[in-house]
Amino acid sequence: MIIAQGHDLEKQFGANILFKNVNFSIDANARIGLVGANGVGKTTLLKIMTGEEDATHGEFTINKGITVGYIAQENSLNENKTIWNEMLDVFAPLIKMGENIQTMQEQIANHPEDETLLKQYDQMQFNFEQQGGYTYQSDIKSILNGFKFPADTWTKVIGSLSGGEKTRLAFVKLLLQKPPLLLLDEPTNYLDLDTLDWLENFLKGYSGAILVVSHDQYFLDHLANQIFELQFGKLTAFKGNYSDYVAQRELRDRQQEEAYEKQQDKIKKDEEFIQKNIVRATTTKRAQSRRKQLEKIERIKPPKHKNKVRITFKSERPSGKEVLIFNHLSIGYPTKTMVQDVSFQVNKGDRVAVIGPNGIGKSTLLKTIMKDLTPKEGSIKYGASLDIGYYDQELQQLDPGKTVLDTIWDRHKTMPERDVRSILASFLFTAKDIDKTVGQLSGGQKARLTLTVLSLEHNNFLLMDEPTNHLDIEAKEVLEQALQKFDGTLLFVSHDRYFINQLANKIVAVKDGHAKTYEGNYSYYLDEQAKQTAASAATPAGQDAPVETTAANSTKLSYQEQKQRDSQKRKLQRQVEDVEAQIEELEQKQQEIQAQMANPDIASDFGKLGPLQEDLTAVQTELDKANEAWEQALTELENFE
Repeated sequence: MIIAQGHDLEKQFGANILFKNVNFSIDANARIGLVGANGVGKTTLLKIMTGEEDATHGEFTINKGITVGYIAQENSLNENKTIWNEMLDVFAPLIKMGENIQTMQEQIANHPEDETLLKQYDQMQFNFEQQGGYTYQSDIKSILNGFKFPADTWTKVIGSLSGGEKTRLAFVKLLLQKPPLLLLDEPTNYLDLDTLDWLENFLKGYSGAILVVSHDQYFLDHLANQIFELQFGKLTAFKGNYSDYVAQRELRDRQQEEAYEKQQDKIKKDEEFIQKNIVRATTTKRAQSRRKQLEKIERIKPPKHKNKVRITFKSERPSGKEVLIFNHLSIGYPTKTMVQDVSFQVNKGDRVAVIGPNGIGKSTLLKTIMKDLTPKEGSIKYGASLDIGYYDQELQQLDPGKTVLDTIWDRHKTMPERDVRSILASFLFTAKDIDKTVGQLSGGQKARLTLTVLSLEHNNFLLMDEPTNHLDIEAKEVLEQALQKFDGTLLFVSHDRYFINQLANKIVAVKDGHAKTYEGNYSYYLDEQAKQTAASAATPAGQDAPVETTAANSTKLSYQEQKQRDSQKRKLQRQVEDVEAQIEELEQKQQEIQAQMANPDIASDFGKLGPLQEDLTAVQTELDKANEAWEQALTELENFE
């Protein structure tokens, strides 16, 4: 059932039209991701849907009885109340109903023969149960815990909370209200991985419709079943999650490009024919007829391609095989230890992701590596020939008083101005932008300028602290591709699960003051976490897992470990062989489809070529996945050598 619709929506600011002719509908159980570059009008569209802003033209209509929940509308928390009492306010009518039920119980005790009173009591009790009268307190506790508000914080006065805590608490209050249409604008910003996983699972079971603006591809992949793309002033709907949308978008653009080029070739030939034959008496009628046909033809527009950031990271010299060795390292500040007894090794070519809750010490680890902080205990051994580049999530490496041009020029004084301008243009800095001071730039522009600086340093080891913050989806994808091609070593802190999954071959999870290493990407880490949870659940409550104490038992345990290791190694060997066979089969299919597409009869028939192009795209997508799986399995297998 459709609960809301946008009809010919247009938003104009002065002479600038942000978007126009926007039409869409939202079903009662919709899971929609709204995507597009920064500045295209996504937040403006949400504000029109809430009534916070008016459309220049058109209207957004909502079914009777449907309320819209929007996080920006829910930030008015009562600073004088405790967290718990503020959440109870959401259920004030329900709490009042409970009090009325108690009053009615007392009345029934005094007048047990009053059938009218008994009927009213039964109906009220039924309504109370149906509206969650017996579960609302557990709902409050569940969502507060999910957003990292443990029980010992519930008596805190809201005025004592930080800005970030108040934002999260406003989100909790919105979710407790359960509006039938939930609009979320970048809900994953500044949430740690555990909270993101919890929120994702909660929203999957949400009873209403959800429309979410997000740059988090992993979140959109796991939540959305429909994508709205807002680009070039137009909204286009795609079925499926974010990955499905990317594949459909690329196929659409490719088919439009091919159709455009084919039509342009035909137009050129027709124009040449007309020019040659219009003045000849014997052929002028044919030329005039051809010209009329050409005037009537509906011109195919070339696909619009948004300018993309062009990033390349390349090292000037190779580092040694061992890059960093952490030996019982403890880090923190003079009065506080953040993480202790950290021991792991980073090798040349590694892509190491450091994950964990906010404030746990991830950035502290990077600052310790950069020698901005001194280790409290233990040591870090640095490998040979290391050239370290550092991306700071606070973007404090830039001088706010310098212009964009001088930021690059001061570091590379011999570089011609033309080359500096060209490099900045590749990072989407316009002629006007380069004369701005760093202090005048937006967060996204500062991030791109920091990446520009890093790309010119040609380091062989990159330390990056939340590099995807401030970047839109397209810029994140370009950064991800550049880092995949980087010939050096990468250690990065991130809460972007898609980014981690695409890049990492090693996860360092920081929790409760300790760090644990997992040899794989984020999906592997989740699998291992699930296994540990299952193993813990299998141990009876109140009973610790058995501990082997004797030398004989120690030897037995080593034998079992070796047996398990050998089994895992054989499994990986079979996996590598299976994927190799799959790659060979897919490559054969690819060649067969390409041979068909090369057939002149098919190449000139777009109706036949289109389906073949779809088949080829699907095979190429599977081939890319198979190659990634092969590389991952081979890397894990090599770790056993």
